[in-house]
Amino acid sequence: MRWIFLFFVLYSLSLSSQELPPITNFDAETYHAGHQNWMIDQDKNQQLYVANNSGLLTYNGEQWRLYEMPDANAMRSVKVIDSLIFTGSYMDFGFWNNDSDGTLKYTSLKAELNTEILDGEQFWHIEELDDYIIFQSLHRLFSYHKKTGDVITIPAENTISNLFKVAHKLYFQVAEKGLFSIENNQINQEISKQQIGTKSIVYIFRNKNRDIAVTRDNGLFDITDKQWKSISVNGYPLTTSFFTATLAQTDKLVLGSIGEGLYFLDLSSGEIQHILQPDILNNTVLDIYEDQDENIWCGLDHGVSLVEIASPFSIFKDFMGEIGTVYCSADYDNNLYLGTNQGLYKVDKNNKDFELVEGTSGQVWSLHKFGDKLFIGHDRGTFRLKGNQLKQIFNGSGTWQLKAYQNGFLQGHYNSISYFNDKESSAVNVLEGFELSSRNMVVDSIKNEIWVGHDHKGIFKISLDPKSLNIIDVKNFKVDYKNKSRLSVFKFQNEIYYATEAAIYKFLPEQKSFSSKNKLNLLFGDSRSGIPTVTPDGTFWSFSGDKLVFTSYDMFQKKINLKFIPFPAELRSIPNGFENVSKIRDNQYLIGSNQGYTTIKLPVKTKKQRVVTINRVEIAKKEKEFASIPLKGAEFLEFKNDYNFINFYFSIPVYSKLKAIKYSYRLKGFSNEWSPFFTSNKTSFENLPFGEYEFQVKARNYNNDISKASFSFSIERPWYLSNLAFIFYFLLLTCILILTNHFYSIYYKKHQNKLLREEQKKAEIQQLESQQEIITLKNQRLEQDMSAKNRELAASTMSIIKKNEMLIAIKNELSTVSKLSDIKKVLTTINNNINQEDNWNLFKEAFDNADKNFLQAVKAKHPNLTSNDLKLCAYLRLNLSSKEIAPLLNISVRSVEIKRYRLRKKMDLTHGEGLVEYILEF
Repeated sequence: MRWIFLFFVLYSLSLSSQELPPITNFDAETYHAGHQNWMIDQDKNQQLYVANNSGLLTYNGEQWRLYEMPDANAMRSVKVIDSLIFTGSYMDFGFWNNDSDGTLKYTSLKAELNTEILDGEQFWHIEELDDYIIFQSLHRLFSYHKKTGDVITIPAENTISNLFKVAHKLYFQVAEKGLFSIENNQINQEISKQQIGTKSIVYIFRNKNRDIAVTRDNGLFDITDKQWKSISVNGYPLTTSFFTATLAQTDKLVLGSIGEGLYFLDLSSGEIQHILQPDILNNTVLDIYEDQDENIWCGLDHGVSLVEIASPFSIFKDFMGEIGTVYCSADYDNNLYLGTNQGLYKVDKNNKDFELVEGTSGQVWSLHKFGDKLFIGHDRGTFRLKGNQLKQIFNGSGTWQLKAYQNGFLQGHYNSISYFNDKESSAVNVLEGFELSSRNMVVDSIKNEIWVGHDHKGIFKISLDPKSLNIIDVKNFKVDYKNKSRLSVFKFQNEIYYATEAAIYKFLPEQKSFSSKNKLNLLFGDSRSGIPTVTPDGTFWSFSGDKLVFTSYDMFQKKINLKFIPFPAELRSIPNGFENVSKIRDNQYLIGSNQGYTTIKLPVKTKKQRVVTINRVEIAKKEKEFASIPLKGAEFLEFKNDYNFINFYFSIPVYSKLKAIKYSYRLKGFSNEWSPFFTSNKTSFENLPFGEYEFQVKARNYNNDISKASFSFSIERPWYLSNLAFIFYFLLLTCILILTNHFYSIYYKKHQNKLLREEQKKAEIQQLESQQEIITLKNQRLEQDMSAKNRELAASTMSIIKKNEMLIAIKNELSTVSKLSDIKKVLTTINNNINQEDNWNLFKEAFDNADKNFLQAVKAKHPNLTSNDLKLCAYLRLNLSSKEIAPLLNISVRSVEIKRYRLRKKMDLTHGEGLVEYILEF
């Protein structure tokens, strides 16, 4: 959390009416270091540095951070000079400077000494004088030259109790010796031991050209011109023992005691304010430091406390409920009166304690000061206080409030309106005709009208007869009760308004109606919540979140302006509709709540605008520890791709607890939308993709943007998207394209060749088919020719056979003739006609025409065949039977069978092989 809101951590046991400035306490659990805090300082960027028992603490308004000494020694002193933070600790002293990653690095100076550090020596104070940094231990002083780095030891005979800087002069007190000074490189004795005695000096300051010493137990002394003169200051707590002090810019001397808390002494008036535990964390104050915003920081024996002494706010907290919820307040007879749910309380200026005004126990709703009298609107009626005399002037239905009218007063009650003239014998007259609650009333004495706002029934305008005070007319204006909000009726700049939490409405006499279209409503817009209040000085007050909003009139531009004051909602916690702001003194206002009240004094001093800073940037891999990165001098950083988990820490050095600083951010390159405003000072991004980014953060202080800061960086592309990878991809793609083209060309060529081969094959097939067709045609032709030849051969064969058969028959018949001589000539002719050789030649010619190469093939395979064997083969080829062959060979059938048998033998045919089938296979 940004702040530990501890106005009062524990409950007060007494009903003290002390109003305190805003106080913030930081305990060891908050800053995570040791309990004791010995010295505090601030750099030019408003960052705080605290010398703590555990080391050096830094605080930027959001984060505490501890830097331990190399030997983990306790730190006793700290001083910021230029860009270096000088520290003194147990047996060591040196300086810290900012490293590139925003962390502090320590450099020890003890090695520069020409002597040894004493055993147990500690360095309790540090001051700058000209070109030197002076470190003070209890035994000696050490000077460090800022330019040369030389360290010189300045010994002392006795204990050095402290070191103080006033203008260009250093003071230090030496036990049993007196007070000494260093000026113009000279050590001089200012006050002798005889003058000081045993008095211990805890602080020296300059006031009105006088150097004044604050002692531990003996008050103030003027040490100007080497004198030692006691100074009497009204209110100075002489019985208290002090350890430290400082003079604030408000001309208040702030005194830190041992065991008795913190004192604020006004040197002009002698007025003193005493703050004790538990308002601060501890009653032993070890150091007091005033920062650049005039805040007082207290290094305590246990923790750190911040007291906003220059704040326009003063806060009274009633944690024990001794006075109850504050509903109204008034400054009367130089005393503060509070109207609460428990009665009327008075703050007596003399004893500063609240006391209940006798006879007022119960709910007080309102306080009204008219002349020298204070009127009290009470649950039991109406009371009048004159001086210290209280009188009940109306004992009836509860009285909400009173308004002056004519020579008397109109009263708004729980169920009516009444009038009375403030005279001893005057009676209270109830106005007949209006019997509703009249908590909110506005009286227009000129028009004799009463405006009443009712929380449920709207707005009523009541017209009165000024003489009889009878109600003439009642007109009701309906109200849109959004979110069941309450309302209030008020007069602002002589105009009638009513307001809910949603809007402000103005009465328009010409239209005789209310309208939200008015300058006041437009001026506030959404910058308002709760029910507004108009104080008697004409200031319009309202609340908005953590702000107090009020109007001011610009007389030069003649217009109304809005002003905002930081005001946490917890300081105004009260039932809805009963928000109250009262003017109690000139430019001082009181805001009541259910735990006390807060006063504010106007005008609020505008502080110097602060700058939001990005303090630290951490990066990490997924599920790895975060590490800070260098920020010093870095305008743009590039992170590796896997370092894409990033934390941003930012802050603005505003330490006031009332100024609720909120932040908004965006990461350009990731999103251009600003985040909602929030109080956390850290944001994280996980698994960011590669690219360029600009982290922007802005701070807002109660509705005003203060400043912006930015940090630019980039996340590398992953290796597979790097430039080298793209070159590789390009080359790979080029190779792939080349190879693809190459293989495609090969494939194309193969495909083309395949197509060509297929075309060629088709052509060849077509050619073969054509050739086949031709062959078929030729074969058909040959078959036809063969058939013709075969027919010729068969005809020839049959002719030969018939001829031979006929000749044989003739021969046979002629053989029977008895006279051989007669037929010899015929027989010779017949024999000539059946000559075998002639028949064979004729047959062979015809057979060769029909079955070419057959006889050659048979002869080639069986060379042992005779011509007669070949003849038999030819006849068998024609599938002729033995009977048909016998005439051709001019032998008997039996002889043919013998020839066939012999032919099988010559051909070496087995028993299972057929002769004809074998011959047909050729």
